[in-house]
Amino acid sequence: MRTTIDLPDHIMKKAKLKAVEEGITLKELFLRSLDKELHGQGASGGPAPWKVLQGKGSAAGLEPEESGFEGYSGPDWNTTIHVNEPDNT
Repeated sequence: MRTTIDLPDHIMKKAKLKAVEEGITLKELFLRSLDKELHGQGASGGPAPWKVLQGKGSAAGLEPEESGFEGYSGPDWNTTIHVNEPDNT
């Protein structure tokens, strides 16, 4: 179905930029945005992730081996930082 709507210039400019950034057409952007709004997701796509986790527990009782990094063999995030190591110079 075809329809015509009047949009303020500043909103249309933002929509065009967003469509270009995402590599989609304006039609796709408008359809996706309207679909989200109609299905109650709004602009954010749902509740913030931390709100879902609120009140679900604490890390206070965890042991170091329960960190999830046990057996990790990947690179250190920054090999130039040495914390609490004696200076042997």
